[in-house]
Amino acid sequence: MFPHATGAATVPTTAAKCAKPREPDESRTKPADPRTVLLGQLTEGMRAALAAGDVEAARIAHETIGRLLGASGAGAGVVVDLAAERSRRGG
Repeated sequence: MFPHATGAATVPTTAAKCAKPREPDESRTKPADPRTVLLGQLTEGMRAALAAGDVEAARIAHETIGRLLGASGAGAGVVVDLAAERSRRGG
């Protein structure tokens, strides 16, 4: 019927042309930081709430995102009494 349709002979040559081995991508195999995952989920939830017109749910998601970002420790926790600092500097 199909004299040239053996199939098996063409598979290795087709695969060799298409498939190129790559080094593993650590960003795809390394588990994400739970805080980062949660921030992404909250951001998407806030977007969906706004699209649906649910301002209260969006507000809660926004507040929670702010609390998570503020609790990260990077620059957070430093409170300055501006009046005391101004008088210390003579201003």
